[in-house]
Amino acid sequence: MKVGMALSGGVDSAVAAALMIESGYNVTGYHMIVLPSDGTTTQTAEDAIRVAEHLGIELKIVDLSYQFRETVIEYFNGSYAAGLTPNPCVLCNDTIKFGILAERILADNNEAVATGHYARIISDEDGRFFLARASFERKDQAYFLSRVKKEKLPFIRFPNGELSKEEVRQKARSLAIPVHSKKDSQEICFIPDNDYRSFLHSQGIEGSTGDIVKGTGEVIGRHNGLTDYTIGQRRGLGIHFREKLYVKDLDFNANRLVLGRREELVSFCLVAVDPNWYIEPEREFDCLCKIRSSMNAVKAHVRLLEADRVAVSFPDGAWGVTPGQLAVLYSDEVVLGSAFIERSC
Repeated sequence: MKVGMALSGGVDSAVAAALMIESGYNVTGYHMIVLPSDGTTTQTAEDAIRVAEHLGIELKIVDLSYQFRETVIEYFNGSYAAGLTPNPCVLCNDTIKFGILAERILADNNEAVATGHYARIISDEDGRFFLARASFERKDQAYFLSRVKKEKLPFIRFPNGELSKEEVRQKARSLAIPVHSKKDSQEICFIPDNDYRSFLHSQGIEGSTGDIVKGTGEVIGRHNGLTDYTIGQRRGLGIHFREKLYVKDLDFNANRLVLGRREELVSFCLVAVDPNWYIEPEREFDCLCKIRSSMNAVKAHVRLLEADRVAVSFPDGAWGVTPGQLAVLYSDEVVLGSAFIERSC
């Protein structure tokens, strides 16, 4: 089988490519450029070239910087301007990696697309395919992949899905892969120093200063502009108060930053929009839900609403419901679907 391997220049995709080769696949590497350059080769591209040469496979460089700008970066900017907290990796996986790049790979007569993600594709006795968590949950990335459409799953391979990060590192060292000691990539690839506030300001997205208030309405400080904050944030608030306070709400109507104690950020219901299903959902069902990639899945009850919306209730509560983030629904290890959080309810 001919397989197109997305080679980022990091250790995960390098080992995934090596595993595919060891399994007998005919592998071609694809490295996508997502940020405009001055014509010189980027470090990640150089690393991908070194990996491909070491593995003895062809590497194709695909410039998707324009498409990345028009989709992922514009989504990122627009979400913050609208008072939402975006998840750019989720959109990139859906529209770029398993969208435009995957289309290019399959157009080159490859039969499947492989990446270095820590997740699994499983199938049942009826031949249906599902996205599932990685075997080692600490590194699991199924949350970030849950917008990829179900009809694409039969063509996707995740060779690292059964491995831990340390096993991947060990495999890279044993094969003398050039990037075996390379650090993991940063959280947001287009923000070099992870300072998203400075990035937004450079894009012309800045709010005006306003009051910081407690839930009671008591004014306790001034904020720099609501786009500089996100729900659940505790550090960098610019205030000194006798108790630990977290961002509870961004009140754009009154230009107020609302803070509360940790327990005040527990919600028992949310409404989410634009669900992406891997199942044919019942009108109501019980499941597990994550509303942040780093949280543990909690018990949830889902109810389908009109206008492509779902209501998710939490019998034990969920901390830090954040509009713009993703609610991902699970049955044990299997992803049932996902939807973008619109609001608490």
